[in-house]
Amino acid sequence: MQTNRLFDIIYILLNQERITAKALSARCEVSIRKIYRDIDRLSQAGIPIYTQKGAGGGVGLLSDFVLNKVLLDQKERETVLQALETMAAVNIETTNVDVLQKLSAFFGKISEPWLAIDLSTWYETSDQCFDLLKRAIFDTKCIRFNYFNSKGDISTREVEPMQLVFKSMNWYLKGYCLTKSDFRLFKLSRMTSLIISSQQFTRREMVTTTRPFVDSREIETVHLVMEVAAVGYRVYDDFPVDSISKLASGHLLVDGEFPKGKWLISYILSLGEAAKVISPTSLKKELVEKVESMRQLYHEQTND
Repeated sequence: MQTNRLFDIIYILLNQERITAKALSARCEVSIRKIYRDIDRLSQAGIPIYTQKGAGGGVGLLSDFVLNKVLLDQKERETVLQALETMAAVNIETTNVDVLQKLSAFFGKISEPWLAIDLSTWYETSDQCFDLLKRAIFDTKCIRFNYFNSKGDISTREVEPMQLVFKSMNWYLKGYCLTKSDFRLFKLSRMTSLIISSQQFTRREMVTTTRPFVDSREIETVHLVMEVAAVGYRVYDDFPVDSISKLASGHLLVDGEFPKGKWLISYILSLGEAAKVISPTSLKKELVEKVESMRQLYHEQTND
């Protein structure tokens, strides 16, 4: 509490030339005697704070004082402000905006934030889920939620939340799943009915691997070669640049290893006539079967 009060006193004095000890004591909700003790401590720490008696007197700072001259060089100041801006952008701490404003005043530097993050999507908002997870992580409280896996199956999970991860344009929760007795990675968009339980947990040492952002289960991949026309922007959005090359026709060629699964079939179908799979043959057969199944479905509906 005392450190916070010292910080507040400096902030107050940076924003007004002079203030009486009585007014400071009222602002800080402590006695005048404590204010004078704080002034002594600040002075001993090298802060150029002074008191002036008489009419118009009070407590003040030398006019050319900024905190950076006492503690941090320019590079360190920029690093501190950038870190706070990043945390404030994702609302890591509710007080970060205030702290950022105070430190900007201390450092004599007011600038527009270099980073802005909007957690909402076009059709729903993830802010509430994000805030609940943040609170559970900081308070070391277990959480419970329903989760849809990649096959569409739903299960109830109890998890010790460890870390929020932003990867491949999506937010994930990394934590220890009590249901599966192992570390797991959960996609936030697949979580529903999230609640924070009253059960406290002790943080476990997270398993570190060469691939820290994937599930503990090995991912099966397929070597895909695909020609894409007209919707090149989607290819650059969804595939690594080093797996994309431009053909003489102007079409794009995608060539690389990608996770195997229903998502790949769905993605290729979403490209419509713009996409042509060259290999593997097994994937082309799966696409033909899927298209035929869809054709049959709509054929039956139109003939009813």
